Amino acid sequence: MRHLIILSILILSGCIKTNNEIKSGFKDHLTPPSWTTEDQNFSKFTKTGYWLETFNNHSLEQVVRIAWNKNPSLLAMAEHSLVRGEEAVIAGAEIVPSVNLGVNGSRSKRNLIGFNFPNGSTSFTSQSFNSGFNLSWEIDLWGKIRNRKESAKKRFAEAQADFEGARLSLAGRVSKAWYGIVESNQQLKLSAQMTETFKKNQNFIANRFANGLASSLENNLATTALASSQASETKLQRRRDNLVRELEAIIDEYPDGSLDLNFSNSLPFLDLTPMPPTPAKVLENRHDLKAARHQLEATGHDLSVARSSLLPTFSLSGISGSRSEEFGKLLDNRFRTWEVTGSVTQPIFNAGRLRANIRRTKAIRQAARANYHAIALRALTEVESLLANEYFLSTEESYLSIATETAQAAAQSSWDRYRRGVQEIFETLDSQRQAFEAESKLLAMRKERIFNRVQLFLALGNPALPDKP
Repeated sequence: MRHLIILSILILSGCIKTNNEIKSGFKDHLTPPSWTTEDQNFSKFTKTGYWLETFNNHSLEQVVRIAWNKNPSLLAMAEHSLVRGEEAVIAGAEIVPSVNLGVNGSRSKRNLIGFNFPNGSTSFTSQSFNSGFNLSWEIDLWGKIRNRKESAKKRFAEAQADFEGARLSLAGRVSKAWYGIVESNQQLKLSAQMTETFKKNQNFIANRFANGLASSLENNLATTALASSQASETKLQRRRDNLVRELEAIIDEYPDGSLDLNFSNSLPFLDLTPMPPTPAKVLENRHDLKAARHQLEATGHDLSVARSSLLPTFSLSGISGSRSEEFGKLLDNRFRTWEVTGSVTQPIFNAGRLRANIRRTKAIRQAARANYHAIALRALTEVESLLANEYFLSTEESYLSIATETAQAAAQSSWDRYRRGVQEIFETLDSQRQAFEAESKLLAMRKERIFNRVQLFLALGNPALPDKP
């Protein structure tokens, strides 16, 4: 009776709430009801589909799927996610008893020297065989094992969210690489036109110089303009070659620069920015925030486990089987045996290790809370900046379109004036260079708008494509 009372006191003294930290999550007190840039240039139509489909580029979609299936870094993350899932299974298996089936035997020799048995043997041998089931079970009275399992499940969910985020980010990388190559092709085409123009200029002026109608200065300037244009074209070829190699590496192809895909001949014209979801919805959709939430919840379960380590541990073990001196009699019911053992273990002295672990786990939880807050703030900042960029980039593109048209007209007029002898070659070459530079800036701006749109879709957490074509 006295032992029962002592055990009851231990149980009642240990019945403290160990999971009160799990549900205390992050309060999104910084989340506004709407974006500050919503009154600017947005479409009133909210597209609910997949963002890659807005570019109407089937070839790009195919390359993204190739990257999803072949990119080694993404495949490694998928395997790590599976590892987390198996760890959750392992942690959950401790809740139920562990049962093993075993058979063992022993043979021993004992010496009888010193006993002085008359006419007796000085030694004897014996043997023993055992078979049966061995059971062991830690009774999860305080929920320690359940919290370990829940923590492992949250870690698995965190790994899955990280994988989905990496998958979405990879779609963005492929899209940027794709349109970077398209823009590079357009820049190369424009540079080839500029080189051809300066080549014609140089031939024309060289003939005039040979006939004494142009000065050596004019001839040298024309030659310089041609050489500079040829150098720029070579630089663009090098840039395009590097971009192709980068895309080859992303889709797990050897980066030899020979990738032959159905690249578009021009950059797409973007529609108005689709109306974005609310800030609260974005925080709900973002994979990095999902991972941070799961991490925060996991640390709550870890803290409960750490607190439970101060409480008594109850365990049972048992054996059911047979024991005999002859192996053949192990199946005989007359030799059946069983044994049940129970134990209670209460930590008494451990030099503060358990309480230090509680303090450590609390600090990890506070760090996870702060990390979630930082990621949420970064997500809101990204979306606000990218939404504002949509307006500024669109306006800048409009101005560059006007500059390109007027610069081309000015270049044509300047060349006509030079041929009539009413304008110096300096002004003519400069006007031609400005016309090509204006068109080059326009191409770069259109690519920048596409990159910003892709980054906006990523920041909003929108899916790229359906899982299956």
